[in-house]
Amino acid sequence: MTPKKRIWATLDDYAMPGAGVECVGRSMANGFFFEALMRHGTFDEYHFFLSNGAHRTGFMEQHGALLAELGVAPKIRLWDRLDLPHALGHIEYTVFHQSDHIAWFNALCRLRNSLGSSVPVTSFIHSVSYQRHMTTYLEMLHCGVTQNDAIICSSQCGKHVVQNCLTSLATQMNLAPASLRFEVIPLGIGQGIRTVDKTEARQRLGLSPQETIALCFGRFSDFDKMDLFPLLQAMAKVVPEGSSRRLVLAGALHEPSYLEMTQAWTRAMGLLDHVTFVTDPSDDAKSDLYSAADFFVSLADNVQETFGLTLVEAMQAGLPLLVSDFDGYRELCDDSVGVRVPTCWSPIETFHDAQPIMDDRTLHRLVAQQTSVDIPALTQGLDTLFSDTEARRRMGQAARKRFDTHFTHERIIRTLEMLWNDLKLGYVPVETKPDPMAMRLFDTFGHYVTFNLTPQAQVKATEFGSRLVHAQHHYPLLAGMGDMVDWPTVVGLVTAAVEPVTLNTLETASSLPQWKTQYIIAWMLKHDLLSLERAK
Repeated sequence: MTPKKRIWATLDDYAMPGAGVECVGRSMANGFFFEALMRHGTFDEYHFFLSNGAHRTGFMEQHGALLAELGVAPKIRLWDRLDLPHALGHIEYTVFHQSDHIAWFNALCRLRNSLGSSVPVTSFIHSVSYQRHMTTYLEMLHCGVTQNDAIICSSQCGKHVVQNCLTSLATQMNLAPASLRFEVIPLGIGQGIRTVDKTEARQRLGLSPQETIALCFGRFSDFDKMDLFPLLQAMAKVVPEGSSRRLVLAGALHEPSYLEMTQAWTRAMGLLDHVTFVTDPSDDAKSDLYSAADFFVSLADNVQETFGLTLVEAMQAGLPLLVSDFDGYRELCDDSVGVRVPTCWSPIETFHDAQPIMDDRTLHRLVAQQTSVDIPALTQGLDTLFSDTEARRRMGQAARKRFDTHFTHERIIRTLEMLWNDLKLGYVPVETKPDPMAMRLFDTFGHYVTFNLTPQAQVKATEFGSRLVHAQHHYPLLAGMGDMVDWPTVVGLVTAAVEPVTLNTLETASSLPQWKTQYIIAWMLKHDLLSLERAK
């Protein structure tokens, strides 16, 4: 083993979506986390196991400037995924952390167990409302996840969802309960919302300095965020003629047709003079919006929502909250910082029966459309926050204090590092056994080929291979193959195989890991650089 350092590792790249790709809360949260870890983390090294060379290049293109700015670039090591088994066997990792609990969490735990490594595996949760997650939860119950591992939940509500799923499966399948740990650590933000002078912000946005402004910020999407129609219904009740009250609806335009419907209904309700729409605001415009507002409104009605990052942004900006009493919103907003509006729905058994065969988009929309906020309570909350300057001041101050106490990046990373250190120090060895979920491709498909190469097989450089090497030419490599085929090794193998030689001899003499030399030899046979010596 290498000398003990504190080393954090992951399979994720924490890349933000490219141009034209929707950026949802999960992407934002992961981006915030990566910057926070690089800025405030105290690990000696950070290892990223990525798919191939292009993936590693993309990682540096996205993050290189930040890493250089923070002075942490020397701590970064980028690996190929195929290097992971060797690394787990030779490096004492503090923790492997994944950005979500679905994609690779279980597989990492099983690989760890199969190699006898002693690294805890942790992950965040994001949206937890997808039927397909149930198969992943079933794996968690009997395929490698242990008491050394933890799912980190942004809210108690999200934690209870995952636990409810695991409990239901364990009960119905007669399996032992899941042994992994659950920890609740909220999401945080750094310098996301800049403090801007209110008057100047309103001037840039074309908003009156005399108005009282409510801001609702989120994706324009009813199926995975919230339906704005109930808010418009309540707004119509609190804006008498000549009123200086304004609602600003702002956010990413994910569903143009939904925005068009919302604008049409705003017109039909006679609210055009009191409602402003802002789509796809820049980061600077976003800061202006929060600075221009007097309070923040968000009426989550969708089980896809787990936490509520925009509420944290609003508290950072010192805004009182008016929110639905729903999911993680309930934990972010108490009476000191805002008003919660009661919610209800009707449990319909047909949805339970049909959920496994429904598409996520339709299911989320249908459930959200029968999830109600109390319109009279919402109306009263709007009226109070529009009219009571002192209440807004008091709640806004409490909101900013709550942010500073619970949601700064420095605090979040410190809490995470305490958890990771605790898991590592308390690691309980587990039985070393093969991964039962691994397909084992060469065993499963072994009957496809005529025969397997063995260490005793003999190969010899072909005339073509010798000519190519002698002329110092390169053989063309397909995209991504440069990560696997090291050309100096190819040259060395051709030279070493001028006369027939066994694969074992070539692999033993190579400075590369045995598996990689084995792969290169097989590739050379495919491309006529080596040939098999047939038994006579």
